[in-house]
Amino acid sequence: MISFVGIFSSNAQNITGTVKDGTTGWSLPGVAVLQKGTLNGTVTDIDGNYVITLQQGGDTLEFSYMGYQTMAIPINGRSKIDVTLAENLLELDEIVVIGYGTQKKKVVTGAISTVGAEDISKVPVLQAGQAMQGRAAGVQVTNQSGQPGDPPTIRVRGVGTTGNSDPLYVVDGIVVSSIEYLNPEDIEQIDVLKDAASAAIYGARAANGVILVSTKAGKKSKLSLSYSFYYGVQNAAKKIDMLNSEEYMMMMNEGARNAGLSEPFDLNEIPAYNTNWQDEIFVSNAPMVNHNVSVSGGNDISTFSSSLSYFSQEGIIGGDKSKFERITARLNSRHKITEWLNFGNNLTFSHVTRMGIASNSSFNGVYSSALNMEPLLPVYETNSDSLALPRYTDNPVVTSPDGKVYGISNRVSGEVVNPLALLEIQTGKTRVDKAVGNVFGEVELIKGLKLKSNLGVDLAYVNYDSYKPLYYLNGAQKNVNKTSVYKSVERYFTWQWENTLLYTKSIKNHNFSVLIGTSASESRGENLNGFNTMVPTDDPNNVYLDMSRDTAREAQAGGGAFHEAWFSTFGRITYDYKGKYSFTGIIRRDGSSKFGPNNRYGNFPSLGVSWLLTEENFMPQLGPVNYLKLRASWGINGNDKIGNYRYLSVMDYSRAYIIGGTRLIGASPRFINNDDIHWEESEQIDIALDVGIFDDRLIATLDYYIKNTKGLLEIVPIPGHVGNDAPVANVGSVRNNGFEISTQWRHYVNEVNYSIGINGSYNVNTMTYIANDEKSIQGASWSVAGPVTRTEEGLPIAFFYGWETDGIFQNEAEIFSHLGPDGKPLQPNAEPGDVRFVDINNDGVINDDDRKMIGNPTPDFTLGFNGSVEYKNFDFSFLIVGAFGHQIFNGSQRRDLSYTNSTTKLLDRWTEEGSSNSVPRYTWSDKNRNYRISDLYIENGDYVRVKNVQIGYNLPESVLKKIKMKAMRVFVSAENLFTITNYTGADPEIGAMSSFDIGIDRGIYPQARTFRFGTNITF
Repeated sequence: MISFVGIFSSNAQNITGTVKDGTTGWSLPGVAVLQKGTLNGTVTDIDGNYVITLQQGGDTLEFSYMGYQTMAIPINGRSKIDVTLAENLLELDEIVVIGYGTQKKKVVTGAISTVGAEDISKVPVLQAGQAMQGRAAGVQVTNQSGQPGDPPTIRVRGVGTTGNSDPLYVVDGIVVSSIEYLNPEDIEQIDVLKDAASAAIYGARAANGVILVSTKAGKKSKLSLSYSFYYGVQNAAKKIDMLNSEEYMMMMNEGARNAGLSEPFDLNEIPAYNTNWQDEIFVSNAPMVNHNVSVSGGNDISTFSSSLSYFSQEGIIGGDKSKFERITARLNSRHKITEWLNFGNNLTFSHVTRMGIASNSSFNGVYSSALNMEPLLPVYETNSDSLALPRYTDNPVVTSPDGKVYGISNRVSGEVVNPLALLEIQTGKTRVDKAVGNVFGEVELIKGLKLKSNLGVDLAYVNYDSYKPLYYLNGAQKNVNKTSVYKSVERYFTWQWENTLLYTKSIKNHNFSVLIGTSASESRGENLNGFNTMVPTDDPNNVYLDMSRDTAREAQAGGGAFHEAWFSTFGRITYDYKGKYSFTGIIRRDGSSKFGPNNRYGNFPSLGVSWLLTEENFMPQLGPVNYLKLRASWGINGNDKIGNYRYLSVMDYSRAYIIGGTRLIGASPRFINNDDIHWEESEQIDIALDVGIFDDRLIATLDYYIKNTKGLLEIVPIPGHVGNDAPVANVGSVRNNGFEISTQWRHYVNEVNYSIGINGSYNVNTMTYIANDEKSIQGASWSVAGPVTRTEEGLPIAFFYGWETDGIFQNEAEIFSHLGPDGKPLQPNAEPGDVRFVDINNDGVINDDDRKMIGNPTPDFTLGFNGSVEYKNFDFSFLIVGAFGHQIFNGSQRRDLSYTNSTTKLLDRWTEEGSSNSVPRYTWSDKNRNYRISDLYIENGDYVRVKNVQIGYNLPESVLKKIKMKAMRVFVSAENLFTITNYTGADPEIGAMSSFDIGIDRGIYPQARTFRFGTNITF
């Protein structure tokens, strides 16, 4: 309680000022202003203004407001002090979303990480998923690539399955497949349910964690119009050092000479070209732009929040050939009809247009071609003698928009082509129209008993267009006969109807709630596609299926459909006594059409308890520790992410049979059915400690967990002669265990308000059981060299699999002293300078049986480090992320093709005894198979990256009044400013293409270094 006393005299000093919200810039009424050391104080008026007449005895003003951090500011002889207060997101009364409701953080028993709108505003992100990177312990967010529109890979507490490990996404209560359609500025809060006890309320689809996204709702306030804008330029953050023309010619001669072939180049001739293909494909200052307009407001009866945004980004490779555009519109509203009845809606519409290129591919990848194409080839061929050669005269060459002919190599073959020509023929375009929304109503039947009904829909139309012109890139990559067009149209519709009955009651210090509910949803989808040839146009924007002039009638049509449905019942009980002892119990029963009658339903229970130790009278004083809570939870979740109808034997009416030398079309079962498949089941235990120190200036959370998932759904290989596709079965188990720590320090010193946050996650992933005789599962492949990842019992999912090496043979004596148990040379075909491979099983032969785990692509430890400083009208923030304890397979270089270029590392190859013990000799005749998949391709993947740095300035009130604005902030920021790593490839941050395809660099589209400037204006 604060007593306010005013003492007036002719010598008294008056202090005036305005108090505003540090995030929105809105005025704060009712803020307590106290002259420290006295009982003198006042409060701000409805416009956030205050006047205080000073007394003797205090030279500091303290500003306090519920939900905000208290600030103490020295007067220092000033007569006007304006203040911005930051929300106190760490206080124990903070509200977190727990699924079908909210709960005070003080009584939460599960493991939940929260990212708020303030965090997102400090680090503007391009996609909603990126907002969690480095800010949520236990949540690994890795950008798949730097290509515009590529979503990040998100893993909650490790890779939980050999199938789809993506978490469940719920936006405003509606289950959606992804969140890329959202405008990040529309997000109010992201809550990640990490442990089974928290996620069990979503049962059968929550085994990989649940991400709850709440979009912004209106508040009771005057009508507010806000506009935000930023413009950015993007450039390549790193270029790999490649051989120049002279070095390339020297190395090609050496490779031919070591293979016993004649040297292809005369080194006395000065090369006509020295093309740096990275310089050619990378676009300087590729633009991105974002506009967002929002309007919000409300009164005692109705509130609303709406927005309209446009975002566009061109790629650093290919410019508008690699482009992403997003338009979003949102309207959320709440209406209180009576004291016992209210309703509302959330509606978001998005239109996305995307043009993309292969972003991590050895085959037809633009960047992989740039790294492997010879530097002697010109970008454009202008030499008349060369243009008279058959490869130009007899083929449909690719030309630039201004008519220049792209160069064609007569040396490099296969899928390595002129990357600029490859970009020129890229025409694929995807357009997505998506509407996600819900309407809900809530009735308070009696005091404390509320019935809520929520009806949501998710509707999407996806159109894909692709035009294939005539082209000749080389002898292997060509289309010299007929142009073609391909189009597809897809429609997806999901409805979801949920009804809950919630009863809350407090009896003295006992607080409890009971929730029961039902959830029913259905998804349907269908697609139509068509293909036609000989289209008489070269304009990819005006190509249609009916334009064909092909008398051969090669037109094709196809399509398909799917249908899936769920029905669930669930319940939750929560109880707490004074917030000291808390209990949460959940049970959910799910039914899914993806499983047969034998296993259609599953039960998913959980229990969670917490004990606030510092509320106990018997607890001694713990020095600066003011808050200490112990949490423990147990629960079971499920995963049903497989295709539809896998328990049935679906007919395929396009099977071909050869009868009497004639190919006939017939029907047969598509795959072998398995009516015993059931949910993947994930059981998790979590033990945690929440700590508050120095009056909650420092908040720390420590979690230890063990998550065992059994019944992994996986395709079971069958012999090819069976004639059917392989069935799905429950074939394995995996364990993830680890710990997480999250800390946040917030404080103010004089007029400096600052915060520092550090979070880290350590996870061990182990495949504990595989139900096949080999006890292994083959993984992803690289180039033509075969599988590069593998999964075995006792080892992590998708480890790198290959041969272990033991240096380089320096002379023949070493070759013939490298013996097997029979005393015979293990590598009799080797020559000095070749790789020495290890006979792992000691059987006297170097063969496939000697392959082993040579690296792990999944980081053991991930780190996030963020901070912010506010001083008067200036603010500064940063975000640093890191990953450690993992390796990368650097497969961006091709050694199976002659004449491909290489990095300058090749200059360190073995040439004579003692010259190198890590890089083998260069030869075109690889009898020793030096370039088979081995640990020579494995590199340390550890990195620390300065993800974002931002500096902002809020215009002073005197200026704002003149320009009739409520608030205006300008800022500049840098993204991917620099990276500390020993990885020699373009980018150490490599996402997962699947659970088996992790950490393989085939020539990944690198992330850009971006500089932006922008403004946030409130009217």
